[in-house]
Formats: sequence, structure tokens, C-alpha cells
Amino acid sequence: MIEIQTLSSLSRQEYKNLLYRSSLNLDNVISGTIEPLAQAFRNHSYQALSDAAERFDGGLPQKPILTAEDLESAYNTVKSKSPEIIEAFEKAKENIQAFHEKQTPHGYQAVIADNTLGFRFQPFDRVALYVPGGKALYPSTVLMGVLPAKIAGVKDILLLSPPEKQTGRINDVVAAIAHMAGVTRLLQAGGAQSILAAAYGVEELSIEPVDFIYGPGNIFVAAAKTYAFSKNLCGIDSFAGPSEVLIIADESANPHYLAHDLLAQAEHDEDAIAIMLTTSQKTVDATVKAIEEAIASREDEEARKKIMRESIMRNGKIFLAKDLEEAVAFSNDYAPEHLEIQTTRNNELLSLITAAGSIFAGDFAPVAAGDYYTGTNHILPTGRAARYSSGVSVHTFYRRITWQTVTQEGLQAGADAIATMSRVENLFAEHGYSVLARFGEKQ
Repeated sequence: MIEIQTLSSLSRQEYKNLLYRSSLNLDNVISGTIEPLAQAFRNHSYQALSDAAERFDGGLPQKPILTAEDLESAYNTVKSKSPEIIEAFEKAKENIQAFHEKQTPHGYQAVIADNTLGFRFQPFDRVALYVPGGKALYPSTVLMGVLPAKIAGVKDILLLSPPEKQTGRINDVVAAIAHMAGVTRLLQAGGAQSILAAAYGVEELSIEPVDFIYGPGNIFVAAAKTYAFSKNLCGIDSFAGPSEVLIIADESANPHYLAHDLLAQAEHDEDAIAIMLTTSQKTVDATVKAIEEAIASREDEEARKKIMRESIMRNGKIFLAKDLEEAVAFSNDYAPEHLEIQTTRNNELLSLITAAGSIFAGDFAPVAAGDYYTGTNHILPTGRAARYSSGVSVHTFYRRITWQTVTQEGLQAGADAIATMSRVENLFAEHGYSVLARFGEKQ
């Protein structure tokens, strides 16, 4: 069911293919779907949104925008019917908020060569968070996306989420958690059309173009975000590909835990990636057996069972490593979204990891703990983007602006150097002279 190989037996090309995973090829989607849709948004954004919603979601709801009052009503409904849901998300909110409040950055200034230089952090004006629907609900993503933005000081946070096909409106739990997080507006639209609505703005719905779009989504969401960024319409968090976990384990790891952690990743969808590296053949055999038993036991959840089986068969892999150092080296090359470490050397290996979206160390640190409750963020880079980007944090929502106050003495001290450097770059005529003119020199 799950592919098993020795890590050292991989050819150079096989190793590279593992690293440069490209389950989402956006080129055809962008040219075939996103570019024509974007042109429609440029012509008339509300009509484009309405037409796309009709095509993909069965139409825009009668009330496309839910207000703070609508969200509060949903909250009260959920609280009265299922108070345990509100209680669970409140506990998670406390942890997420506590962790992210410690991330607030501070600017500084310093006097360098008689001039005062500094930088400050300015929060974005408007952002849009995409929360998927479809195969699963993600109210936890509402907390993960909204709370850091609010802590950063973003005033306008637009939530984007598709209405349920059965009811034609957003799920009450998603709306309730949006109220809990402090959202004031929610656009009941999904897919590429909601991303482009946020990027271009929709005057009829009082949606101004946002500075930043973030959150997970399907291939159309990923393509629309990538397009919006490529056209300099707004910033985005990172390329959002299939969710992934890489587990490093040795002979001390519990195969029962390992199996369920791999399957928890596979549960997302058929494209999810679940990989384990271990130094123990015994751990391999026991984990494979536990995976098969776990899937077989899901008799009451045939749809989810089918997704897990397909995901494990398509993208699940177990590699036997010669030692933990080889496993760590592969992990750093792979730069996984989620990394679990279940060994006798957890703290040591933790310090050796140089690229990962989020790390979960120890037998009692499944990815699900961070997905929901512990306080770190679960909106993370996928597809090896953890080499150069990070998960959503309070830092995500700032512009870092540098500034300087230059004195006459400070500029005069650097005048000759500036003149020389501008001559080297053949820009003295105005660059260099804009400095020298201040000290009475004529061209």
C-alpha cells in the first residue's frame, strides 16, 4: 500500500524528483481559467464575480457579504446548539493569541556617520483570508489567519469562504468562529473568483483592493493568488500546494503513533504527501501493519477512508535511512511543511533542522496539536517553499519602512564618496550633482 525504499538507493534523479514535487501545475490553470477571469474582473468586477459564482458555486448568495451582526447571530446559534464547539475554539484562541502576541516587532533608530537612520513597522491596511470549504470545514484556519493580523494592527480583514452547496450559505461554525476572531465582513464566495474579487475590489460590495491575500486552497485558489502576485496586485503568503508531513523516527518511536500521524496527513485529500524516514526496519514493518489496520477499521467513514487510501498509495513513502544524520540531511533538502521528530535524540535533531514550516518534536506532538490547539500557526509554506519563506505570523502583516534624517555634516562627509560612486555607475550628472549642489558646487 505504501512505497518502501532505502534512502541511499535513490538515484540522483529520483532524489531530485522527490525534492521538486510539483503536484500542482498552475500554468494551464492560469492560462485557461485565471487570465480570462481576471480580464472579466478588470471589465466589471461584480459581474465577473456573479458569473463565476453561478458557474462554480451555483450562484452568489442573496446576501454575498455577511456583516458583523450576521456573524454574531451565527455565533449565538452555534453556542446555543453546541456550546462544546465554542468552548473548544475559545481554548485554542487563548493559546494562539498568547503565542502570537509575543511576536510583535519593534523598530529602532541609530546615529550612523552623524545621520539618524531607522525603520518602523506599519501594518497592512486591508487583507483577505481564504478559508476553504468543500471536502472539509476549516474554522481553525479562521483563528490562525485572523488573530495574528489583528495583533499586528490590520483594521480591515475580509474573510473569503464558499457557501455550502446544500444550503447556499456559509457554514454556521465558520461564521461563528469568524465572529469569535473579530472578523467584521465575510464574502460568501470561493475559488479563484473570491481571490480576484479581493485583489481587484468589488465596488458594489464595498470591497476595496487588498494589500495581501493568504490562506490555503485548491489549485484554482493557488493559481489566482499566484496570478495576483505576479501582476503586482497584492502580496501573498506563499505558494499553496498539497499539504505534507515528513516524520523522522528511530527504533524508539511508537508505530501506532507513526501510522496515525501519516494517515492524518493523508486524510486531507488525495494529493496530500506523507513521508517517513526511519533507521529501523522493525519500525517500518510495524508502521506498515498499523497503517493497514487503521484504514481497514474506518468502516463507518468510507469517503474519508477512500481519500486516505488513495493518498497513501499515490504519495505515501517510507525510507530506511542509514542513520538519523542522513534523515536530517534529507529533511533539510526537502523542507517540509510539517516535520515530526520521534527519536531518542529529539532536542539534538531539532537544533539541526534548517528548513521546515513547523516542527513537532516528541511522541506527544502530532501535527494535529499545532493544527488546532497549541498556539503555533498552521498556515505554512508547502512544496519546498520553507527554504525561503515562513508560516503566517504577526510579522506577515507589516511593511517594514526605513527612514533617515541626514544632517549637513553627515552629507558633506559622504559627498566625495557619493560623487565617486555615481561616476562609476555613469549617473553623476544628477545623482552625484544632487549632493554636490548642496555645497555650492556648480556643474
